[in-house]
Amino acid sequence: MALAVTMMVTALFWQVRDRPVIRELETWSLDLRLRLRESPHPPGTELALVLVDDLSLARLGRWPFSRRLIGDVTGAIDRMGAKVIVFDLLFSEPETPVADDLRAAAREAGHRLARENPALARTLDRLAEDGPDAKLAGEFSRSGKVLIPFAFTFEARPEGDVVAVPALEAAAYADFGTSPRSPQFPLRPTAVLMPVPEIAEAAAGLGHVNVAFDADSSPRYEYVALPYGADFLPSLSIRAVARYRDLPWEKVSLALGEGVDLGPLHVPTDAAMRLLIDYRGPRGTFPTYSFVDVVEGRIPADAFRGRIVLVGAAAVGINDTFRTPFGSSPLPGVERMANVIDTALHGDFIRRPSALAVVEAAAVLVLAILVGGVGVFCPTWSVAATWTVGLAAWLVVAQLALSRGLWLSVASPVAALGFGMMAALAWRIVVVDREERQVRSAFRRYLAPALVAELAAHPERLRLGGETREMTVLFCDIRNFTTLSEAISEQDLVRLLNGLFTPMVDIILRHHGTVDKFIGDCVMAFWNAPLDDPHHARHACDSATAMLATAAQMAAARIREGSRLPPIAVGIGLNTGPCCVGNLGSEQRFDYSVVGDAVNVASRMEGLTKVYGVSLVAADATRIATPGLPWLVLDEVKVKGRATAVRAHTLWTGEERNGAALDDLHQGILAALADDRAEEGRHLLARARALAGDDLATAHGVLALKLDACRDVRAS
Repeated sequence: MALAVTMMVTALFWQVRDRPVIRELETWSLDLRLRLRESPHPPGTELALVLVDDLSLARLGRWPFSRRLIGDVTGAIDRMGAKVIVFDLLFSEPETPVADDLRAAAREAGHRLARENPALARTLDRLAEDGPDAKLAGEFSRSGKVLIPFAFTFEARPEGDVVAVPALEAAAYADFGTSPRSPQFPLRPTAVLMPVPEIAEAAAGLGHVNVAFDADSSPRYEYVALPYGADFLPSLSIRAVARYRDLPWEKVSLALGEGVDLGPLHVPTDAAMRLLIDYRGPRGTFPTYSFVDVVEGRIPADAFRGRIVLVGAAAVGINDTFRTPFGSSPLPGVERMANVIDTALHGDFIRRPSALAVVEAAAVLVLAILVGGVGVFCPTWSVAATWTVGLAAWLVVAQLALSRGLWLSVASPVAALGFGMMAALAWRIVVVDREERQVRSAFRRYLAPALVAELAAHPERLRLGGETREMTVLFCDIRNFTTLSEAISEQDLVRLLNGLFTPMVDIILRHHGTVDKFIGDCVMAFWNAPLDDPHHARHACDSATAMLATAAQMAAARIREGSRLPPIAVGIGLNTGPCCVGNLGSEQRFDYSVVGDAVNVASRMEGLTKVYGVSLVAADATRIATPGLPWLVLDEVKVKGRATAVRAHTLWTGEERNGAALDDLHQGILAALADDRAEEGRHLLARARALAGDDLATAHGVLALKLDACRDVRAS
């Protein structure tokens, strides 16, 4: 049941794995694990950020800043030793501080006034040639290390029709590696928002800045390549990594559906060419400087030396912000790019190979088999315990795997195992435990609680109907019951019986016995059913001894209380032999009981306790089964309904050596009776009487009568 339900849930999750709700559950667990990592990857020293923040706007004026100012900042960063300068700003429209018609008029006026007023002519020429874009392009060209972005758009166009952009050809991947699997591109751009051509030509490279949002609107991925027409265009982050590693762009190799090779560095992706970002921390994790501080020269001299410097916006209202796994503070887009670059530079990739889903499914099914197997062989609570341990182990392994760059699923396995556990528990409680409850209900009044629990856990050991097995049977009868019945009321008699039977039954159950029934003032019990008890005869004898001691204590207590009723005493009969035990009776009503010749003999043994004046009589088979006890043979008697005689024994409670000597004497007396040697028997009996005193007076009297009868027969 656990396996089947787990398989069904696993298959269902596989079918709906890309649905937003399912995807969000898994990504939420990933974000939580990223926050819980013992040692989150700290950022390296390769990056620094320059942000147009609120202070910059307050000091430098409204946004957007003039490209002359941006050019000045580019030159300043370059002079401070930056290795790569990356702008997260789209220079998609030209900056024209002077209208074209005014520019043309100023140029014409300058020509006319060149002789009459040279100073004014030069001013007009400067006004005519004023070009912030040219200024910025000049700075980019002089630096030779500036990377700038472009952005794809996804306008509805006829299938396969894209806007041709010749300038992008140089930015596309030129080298392609082998691709063992086919790529899958959910995004196919149809147009491009390009920088001003003059600025684009001056830059050292171009890359897209399109963000890969997950189902929960988190920018969890980076598209390292997107198709456009017949080309594949890189992200600006990948261009920055290649530039920092001094790798010519034509040497960067793209393997569709696998990743990007930047020399010896392989950047892995999924089939959609997405790189999972290993975020370094919350906002402010990377060294960050204000744009205005660069303009005003308040940056330490070595702040940018040898680094990738990313320039972007972070002021309220002009920047793009994104969610991260670390807290609720939104992350500026340029800082998101820094996380991508740092992840790639240090090779801290979080991978999820396609074959991992198969491994996860197999592991989940193994755990389901374990949970179900425990439910078969162990108590019900163990199902929940095993599921809890298995779930905890899965979460620990998932966390350890993430610290080593492997993304194990959590949502699907937890759900599959959870439903599997509930199915196993439901099956156990509704079906299996119902049988256990029936067994407990049937046997809780017959067996000790420990035996009931064992039988309920293994009901297959109880075979309904009848089965033959070697057993020991006990009958315990109250002496003087008729006299007691006449002396007290019926209610007092019931209380007396209950007060006596309750401790007797406790003793029987404590010694692994089964209470069969109460027959008036007699209780019947047996051993070695329904559960196997290899020491059943010894347990029955120990139980009988304890019952006699308890009865004696109760009698002494009544005497101390001054009771005028006859003293309470019990007689116990025991026998061991083959019996038929099981549910006996009719289809309408039955009891778990035992029948057979051994049962009849045990009942006769109990009756002999009155004849021989002892509290316990056992048949020869019980004595043979318990050789370590101080047995004393009493007599060899004919039992009603049996053709053969049975030797009756009792347990000697006096001095041990006297018991052994008495047993030898009694054995001799019985041998003399068998051979009609009356005089020898009388001699042995006299010795036995002297040794036992009054303890066996009644039994010795019976033997004396038998010897007299034997003498009379011989005399006649």
